[in-house]
Amino acid sequence: MRSLWVILNLIVSVILIAIPILLVGFFDQEKKVTAALSRFWGKWVLWSTGVNWEVEGLENLDENGQYIFMSNHSSALDIILGVALLPYNLVFLAKKELFIIPIFGWAMVAAGMIRIDRGNPEKAKVSVNKASKTLSASSFSTLMYPEGTRSKSGELLPFKKGGFIMAIQSGLSIVPITIIGAGNILPKGAFRIQPGCVKIIISDPLKTEDLSLNDKNHLLESCRNMIHTTLDLHEGASPAKTKLHIA
Repeated sequence: MRSLWVILNLIVSVILIAIPILLVGFFDQEKKVTAALSRFWGKWVLWSTGVNWEVEGLENLDENGQYIFMSNHSSALDIILGVALLPYNLVFLAKKELFIIPIFGWAMVAAGMIRIDRGNPEKAKVSVNKASKTLSASSFSTLMYPEGTRSKSGELLPFKKGGFIMAIQSGLSIVPITIIGAGNILPKGAFRIQPGCVKIIISDPLKTEDLSLNDKNHLLESCRNMIHTTLDLHEGASPAKTKLHIA
């Protein structure tokens, strides 16, 4: 029943939130209004799951800063958690196929989501360069999942380089985020949401302004090691039981 309740709320919320995003998104250059609407959507869906949550480390960040957030990825809940609980104007990099979905794809364009073409390496490189320029010319942040896909076992997968190239090109700091427990609640390939707790740990930013593209592998490893270490430290820990209220 919980899963059906979540699906119902997901469908209704996407339709209802997409309408105001379409109305204001193309005029909202800094994506402040669309980000607020997206956060409300994320909180709505997260509330419907009944998941308990805890966020640690927001004090590490400048509340007016612009960042590239990098998170581990073991559950479909990860995106909802990021949208709902990060108090920043976020846009996402999304594969181009999603933009052709009626209403949903139109709302993505209005909300400033950045189109990525993964068709071949050359097109992917062009997409990363365009995304870097878009972020450099804006004040909004982005949230990425450098593993590229959800980890079925919960083990951290190898990271892809595109986001780290983008961070260096844009000069934005990378913020490693570790999500603990989401994979137990809704693992890859599952449709039933289990009761449980999630903890989101925000690490210190990794600065990029003095780096060159030759440093991309070191930057990638630094980010991955921080997330890997945090996962190891908190393995088996129980997050505090905090309920999310829509606000």
